[in-house]
Amino acid sequence: MPLQKKKRLRPDEPALRLQQHAHERAAEEARRIPWRVLLEARNQYVEWQEFYFWARSIIDCEHGIPDWLAKKLDEVCPGFLAAEKQSLAKHPKEASLAPVRLSQWIDEHIFAFAERGGWLTAITFYAVRETRYQKASACWSESVRKWQTVRPIQYPSLDEWRHEAAQCDETAHLLPAVRKERACFKLVDPERLAQTVSRFIDWEAVAYWARPALEAASSLPSEVAHELESRCPGFQEFNAKERVADGRLPHDWHRLMLWIGEHFFQDSKTEGWYDAILISTRSHPRAIRTMEYFDHCDAIWSADLPEPYPSFEIWRRDADRYVDLDNP
Repeated sequence: MPLQKKKRLRPDEPALRLQQHAHERAAEEARRIPWRVLLEARNQYVEWQEFYFWARSIIDCEHGIPDWLAKKLDEVCPGFLAAEKQSLAKHPKEASLAPVRLSQWIDEHIFAFAERGGWLTAITFYAVRETRYQKASACWSESVRKWQTVRPIQYPSLDEWRHEAAQCDETAHLLPAVRKERACFKLVDPERLAQTVSRFIDWEAVAYWARPALEAASSLPSEVAHELESRCPGFQEFNAKERVADGRLPHDWHRLMLWIGEHFFQDSKTEGWYDAILISTRSHPRAIRTMEYFDHCDAIWSADLPEPYPSFEIWRRDADRYVDLDNP
């Protein structure tokens, strides 16, 4: 019997597997935490990373920690410099690792609550996907390049540097395909995008709530029919015609999402930044939790829909409260 040939891995497969493993681990950790707590921690982490990248850009250019920055670090990260001195006394050749140790100090001290609780990976996973984080990372790289060429008379303050970071092109160092995908973010103000993403998540929740009923073989429960008629007048008639055309009930949810996009987000489509909404939604803790709660309900309701069907308000409340403690 001939030996079975080993399957040859594509060069990018190990990296893709690591990314998938990180994604799965972050998702498992996140499901145990209320989404509002996770969102607040993610935003806090992004703010600290802005501080870290600002400090690192200066340390990298100065090849050390200048006195004025040391005072700021003592104020913001009490105990870090003392630990740094002890480390350098033992390993004097590792002065260049100060930025690495600062990053570790932030994780171990500021986010000790998450590390102890076993969900720090979830915070970092979602934080690095935030545009603010990516802009800060790009600004650090750009600052070092610029300042090593011409040393500034005075380094910018943290607030000044944050303002500079907000103007940075976060896609500058990304792969061409990813850069092309994220070009839509440049077409919309960040605040407007954030508000629209929140509104889109609300509409997506309506669609997830209605999905089990839409995809069931029976007629729509009155609660769902009335809610859809109120929120999406005309959709049920449109959907009935499309059902006849393709003969497949499971497409109803996708048609509802397309309907929502066409009727309630037309401005973003016309202006070319609708994809920025979709990309942002995919990494938003509330949107992810809503999807997970739908999966939970779908598994429970696989045999029969509940009677009475829960109102959208009750379903959304339960989705917001949902945590999965059964899979530690």
